[in-house]
Order: sequence, then C-alpha cells, then structure tokens
Amino acid sequence: MKKTLQILIILTFGLNLSAQNVKINTEIKVDSTEVKIIESDFIYYAYSTFDNNETDSLIVTIGNVGTSVTAIKVDLTDGPKVYLTLWSDYAEFKGKETLNVELESYDLELNATEFKKGDRIMGRIKGKSKPISNSIGEYQIEFNGEFSHTIGKLMIKKKAEENYRIIDNE
Repeated sequence: MKKTLQILIILTFGLNLSAQNVKINTEIKVDSTEVKIIESDFIYYAYSTFDNNETDSLIVTIGNVGTSVTAIKVDLTDGPKVYLTLWSDYAEFKGKETLNVELESYDLELNATEFKKGDRIMGRIKGKSKPISNSIGEYQIEFNGEFSHTIGKLMIKKKAEENYRIIDNE
C-alpha cells in the first residue's frame, strides 16, 4: 500500500511537471518584448516589462499598459515558474481587483536563471491558462512570444513600433 501511494505521488508530480517546460539557452538573443495574448476571441500584444527589484526573489512581469491587464509573470525565486495575474481598475474578480490564474501548460526558454540589477533577461514564452469562469461561462488565455528586460528598470511601450520609455525601478 505504501509503495502504491509513493508511485501515485511520483506519477502525479511527473505529469504536472511535463506541462511545464523550462529550457536554459545562453545563446538566446531577443531585442524587445512582443507577446501575443489571446483571450476568448480578443487578440492583443504585451510590449512592456518590469520587475519587483528583488534579486533574491526576482519576478519579471510582462504585460500591457491600461486599466485592465493580463500580466505574465516569470518567477525566478525557486527555479523558473510562470503564472498569470489578471488586474482590473474595478473589483471585477469576485470583489477583488486581481485574480491569479493557474496555467494548464507553458514553455519557457531563458538566457539564464540568476540575475543582478542591470542584467538583461531574455527569453521565449508560450502558455495556456486553465479555464477561467466569468458571468458568461469559461474561457482560457493563451500567450506566445519573446521578451527582453533589464533588471531594475520599467520598460514601457504601447505599440511595437514605439521606442521604450525606460525608467529606473526604485
């Protein structure tokens, strides 16, 4: 019985990890951020990035600028992980302004896993959320693209053809 339980735990853990693929490629080169986000039938792009300015628990956020944001977060605290946070300027998520969304699967390719202020993190990212319930049913969010971010900076732009407005994140 004990051995069966151990096997079930290993299988469950293994199946969960198989949907989360992380690859380190020190040769990857990405000049700017452009991540396509598909939410129901709506397609838009994220061009901006920022980080939490904590090199020992670094989280880099990829998103757009607006009153409603789908933020893709790359958490490097305990090995690379990806998750989504939805944010709205009014409490549309059961009385809250934010909703953390689990991912069904993701692929993440990074140039490294440890960074200090001023370093550049570059990568490719692709993923799909678990179903999200709202007043008209369920939907999923898909994303796919490349990103480049300098640790310790806010790198903001609204359109692909614009130059970045870069601000120190202090």
